[in-house]
Amino acid sequence: MKKVKVLAFLVASLLVASAAWGEALLAPGDFIIAIDEDGIVAGGSYPGAEAPPNILDGDPGTKYLNRVSSGSGFIVTPQAALAVGSFTITTANDAEGRDPATWELYGTNDPITSADNSAGTAENWTLIAAGDVNLPAERLTVGPAVNVNSTETYASFKMIFPRVKGSNLMQIADVAFYLFPDAQGPNVLGVGDAIIAIRAGWQSNYPANEAPANAIDANSLTKYLNFGEINSGFIVTPQVGATLLDGFDCVTANDSPERDPVVWMIYGTNDDIVTPDNGDGQSENWTLICGGTMALPDERYTPGPLYVVANQAEAYTSYKMVFETVKDAAAANSMQIADVQFFGILAPPVEEPEPEPEPEPVE
Repeated sequence: MKKVKVLAFLVASLLVASAAWGEALLAPGDFIIAIDEDGIVAGGSYPGAEAPPNILDGDPGTKYLNRVSSGSGFIVTPQAALAVGSFTITTANDAEGRDPATWELYGTNDPITSADNSAGTAENWTLIAAGDVNLPAERLTVGPAVNVNSTETYASFKMIFPRVKGSNLMQIADVAFYLFPDAQGPNVLGVGDAIIAIRAGWQSNYPANEAPANAIDANSLTKYLNFGEINSGFIVTPQVGATLLDGFDCVTANDSPERDPVVWMIYGTNDDIVTPDNGDGQSENWTLICGGTMALPDERYTPGPLYVVANQAEAYTSYKMVFETVKDAAAANSMQIADVQFFGILAPPVEEPEPEPEPEPVE
């Protein structure tokens, strides 16, 4: 659904000094999932010193690390178009759980227009082959050759790792492509080849111990963090049923005030929620209720002001809250909140119409 940002909605979102007048609507155990509407990894998906070009330098002491784990990978353009016969991967320095466990290799002859840290879908890609990669537990070690046996020639290749051994990060030290099976012949990838980081699918992503459920557990020592940063948020379905919102508040999380949300939008729906966790939140019919700007304190573990939610004329069973900006997007690598609470009232039950009386029998 295309957003219509009406100034009246923003003006209606007023900071209030007194408590919201409704009851608390969110509770531990409510259905809640992470979303990111724009699909972009904020601040990059890799540390500056652990960038994709490191896997082309032939030095196992350097590595490419991707913060978003499963589904991450790279797009590389060799010096000349070729068909890949096999490849090898060299394990990086630490945490075996970050090693890829499965792979998918795609090819294209389109010019590469996908941006670094994007989903890598701007081109037309053909799946060449896929399978398991059995990397050794030993660090800084070349893994076994994986045969691809492709005869199709492509100008660029996309390698995705759908699953890692057991981590929320992915890392490799080096990768080599060969023209022949069993890693025979020279490595056709080299320093200077164009290479970018990608992650298949949407870029909403959170560490396992910083999941959306933490935002409604009423414990400020836990938090919800999303690497999607701007335009990330959550969908929540209160167990209490259909409600009318009056307001909300948020509690700041433990570190980095730069990650605190600023511009917010709240939407409602009565559809069943079919958006997957870490999806884009667009699978349902959503109505924009209200939006505005919040000013969370720089102090950590601290409740922010209470905000009015205006213009809700209909009760909804589920809500989507999107944080369109954070305090300092350039300095932050994520969005985070310790807790959020919605306030409002339960929708009155729908009264069933009285049945029509049966007509009197005719004598």
